[in-house]
Amino acid sequence: ALGRNLPQENYVPFIQTDVAINPGNSGGPLFNLDGEVVGINSHIYSRTGGFMGVSFAIPIELAMDVARQLREEGHVARGWLGVMIQDVTRDLAESFGMRRPRGALVSQILEDSPAADSPLRVGDVIVRFDGHDVPTSGALPAIVGRTPVGEQVPVEIIREGERRTVQVRVGELPEDLTARGPVPAP
Repeated sequence: ALGRNLPQENYVPFIQTDVAINPGNSGGPLFNLDGEVVGINSHIYSRTGGFMGVSFAIPIELAMDVARQLREEGHVARGWLGVMIQDVTRDLAESFGMRRPRGALVSQILEDSPAADSPLRVGDVIVRFDGHDVPTSGALPAIVGRTPVGEQVPVEIIREGERRTVQVRVGELPEDLTARGPVPAP
């Protein structure tokens, strides 16, 4: 499965697989059937503590982008909006005039964040970000995180039952948020 979220990492859309990863062997390549490296093995969830379980790999495109940033900039910068988000339930979708639940509901806008200086408002449902569909709230952090810092991007929202496109400038995820561990929103 692609685009899996893990509790401690909102910015990586992991590849889920049943490949055996022995504890301590993270960091090895995940190959597809054509022999191409498609990911870097990262986590295993196992009830026994052994190699049997569900494994997760970092997509190779993300790993290569991180390597490029480290080479060129000396650090990794992730895009950030500064919003708290939640899933759109069936009931919420109905109340917003949506045919089905999708997107990320903006439940809070953080002070002094890029979103605070944007047209986004609490109650907006983000359904597309910079040309990428947002099927669930869990998909948004990874999409925003991969967006270059400082870039102004189109964001499709549903506000008061109407679809609109607003422009939002992406900021850099502050180090103090990164150092605290899991970040709850993009």
